[in-house]
Amino acid sequence: MPFEDPNRDPRSIRNAATELSTAAPLPTHVPNDDEKSPYIFNFTKGLSHKLNGLLSSTADFEQFAAGTRVHDPDEFAKTPPYRGPFPGANLSGLPNTLSHYRRWESPTAGHAFVLQGPGPFAITMPPAPEVGSAEFGAEVAEVYQMALSRDWSVASFMDESLIDGLTGTHGKTLSDECRHSIKKDNKRVQHAAKRLSHMTWFKGTQDDGQEELIKSRRRHGKTQTASTMFRGEGEDDWATPFLSQFMVMGSGGGSRDLNERAKGFIRYGAQHIPQEVRVAQPERDYMTGWQEYLNVQNGLNARATLPSSGSDAEFVEGAYRPMARMRDIATYVHDDALYQAYLNAALIMLNEGYDLDPGIPYHGAATRKFPFPGAASGDNNRSPFALFGPPHLLTLVTEVSSRALKAVRLQKFSVHRRLRPEAAGALFHTVYSGYEPHWDDASSQPYGATGDSDEQTARQMLADTVAKYTFPQDPAVQGSEPVLEEILTDIREHNTAQNKGALKNSWLLPMAFPEGSPMHPAYGAGHATVAGACVTLLKAFFAMKIDHKPVYVVEPGGSALVPDCGKDPKDHKIDLLAVKIDNGLTLESELNKLMWNISNGRNIAGVHYYTDYIESALLGEAITIGILREQMLAYHPDEQVEMTVPLVVARTLPDALLSGQTQLTSNDVVTAVKIRSDGTLAAA
Repeated sequence: MPFEDPNRDPRSIRNAATELSTAAPLPTHVPNDDEKSPYIFNFTKGLSHKLNGLLSSTADFEQFAAGTRVHDPDEFAKTPPYRGPFPGANLSGLPNTLSHYRRWESPTAGHAFVLQGPGPFAITMPPAPEVGSAEFGAEVAEVYQMALSRDWSVASFMDESLIDGLTGTHGKTLSDECRHSIKKDNKRVQHAAKRLSHMTWFKGTQDDGQEELIKSRRRHGKTQTASTMFRGEGEDDWATPFLSQFMVMGSGGGSRDLNERAKGFIRYGAQHIPQEVRVAQPERDYMTGWQEYLNVQNGLNARATLPSSGSDAEFVEGAYRPMARMRDIATYVHDDALYQAYLNAALIMLNEGYDLDPGIPYHGAATRKFPFPGAASGDNNRSPFALFGPPHLLTLVTEVSSRALKAVRLQKFSVHRRLRPEAAGALFHTVYSGYEPHWDDASSQPYGATGDSDEQTARQMLADTVAKYTFPQDPAVQGSEPVLEEILTDIREHNTAQNKGALKNSWLLPMAFPEGSPMHPAYGAGHATVAGACVTLLKAFFAMKIDHKPVYVVEPGGSALVPDCGKDPKDHKIDLLAVKIDNGLTLESELNKLMWNISNGRNIAGVHYYTDYIESALLGEAITIGILREQMLAYHPDEQVEMTVPLVVARTLPDALLSGQTQLTSNDVVTAVKIRSDGTLAAA
């Protein structure tokens, strides 16, 4: 007999889900005012550039932009990529000429429809900071400082009280040598934080006219310290390690045993996977010379030109270790499957037996358990698996990432087209080199085309913006950033050492990746959008609080794990250390920290800015909430499924999430939302 459920019409449920995600009018997507010819403040990587770094033809960028505004693949196919030579590059290891060049990555993906959750056009991002603004100056200073900090120990990026409390695990002791090394790095961290705090944005003396909520989440007026620098939003309010425990620990089992966690193996069914990364060559950065930088901007597949072994290889052969140095975090986010860290976190939480949200039925902590006749209190006759069990959860972790990527591709290519930090570094290098960025030490005189009208326009644009940070005509002028000049002096010395003294005047941003950034614009960030989407999913499925009390990864008075320093940056024999955390580490905080560990790991590599992280994380958060709203309609009304999601920051919600609402409006500031069984939201 055919299955019939007269109370559950599939068509009406599908239509109701469609209404949830499409009823609101589409928002207006607004970029900043940086997109103006000759487009030096925009993403131009892969197009043809002249020796001075300017586009060979501004029409190329205009066609590039036009091709991103429509779904028609033939329109973007009109964009001409660079297909010329790469002076000085070793191409002998590449199989053919076409393999020398990189391609733009999914430039029209944001125009593809999605059949679940808000579409890419339904949620927008605020404009990115403009070149010349106080916020842009702070972001550039930060990524330069991150580049200088790549070989410092991760353990040094926390409060001194935690460093003093570090001990060994598995009965081992922490050597005086290692503790001294961490403390030495910590002094450098403190110095870096102190000087960043002198930037206008972090001092709070200039706000670029932004709204209070935006300023707050972008750290306006927030002093940088050793325990806050390079971090993100949503952490516990007390001193904690830099790395989320989900980036360090293995699965501890139901007892959440510290020594089991310290073994560093994630339980994957009958397998276990170590929490280790390949070790990149220590103290090795890329793109610190102009021609090397220019080749990469022209689309050179620079990573493929490196040998697979030996001292010139990208990695130390056969070496893996926990993420002990900041460079290791950058290495992780160079080759990760984008949802990888969150799938790992989900597997750890499942293995360690964390409770699901009480609003999800059929499990131990559920509000609704559906006991059978004569059952003891709390007993029921089913367990979650295909519905609300591990397969449901693990599938969704990967599923939301695909929607998030389409949404952020729209922002990247079709709206903002923001320049990457490597190109921002080239702007500072251009100013500091007297507007002749290609005039290196070996040249007797500049050879730029000074009569070029685009060059004259570019020089004026730089004089009006970038030069004011460090070369203001009046030192008291608003926007002057003396600290940035101090950081750039250190960058010059760093780049001289990278080039073994051959180039003494490079202020380019040293890159952790041979090829620099991916072949798509900076804002928003793919990693950060996926991070926001996946972490939101985990916070929705798992209980962040039970009976109004936080759920902990590390109980108050328990020990967290921190990677050992190693004897030097080249050491790949790393143990995990323990440190007592009086207030513990909450699950919500460690998931939020995981989000910014991955997102800001891209900043550490030099391929993103802070706003790329925070605004993209909020985009991903909204995408997942929208998907979960629709899924509520698929469950039986008697199950009364609800999920409570603490948000990364206090925020207003986009209209795309508010259709059918009776409580919330787009003007309401909320810190957590309850996704109700009818797909609507309530403040939680």
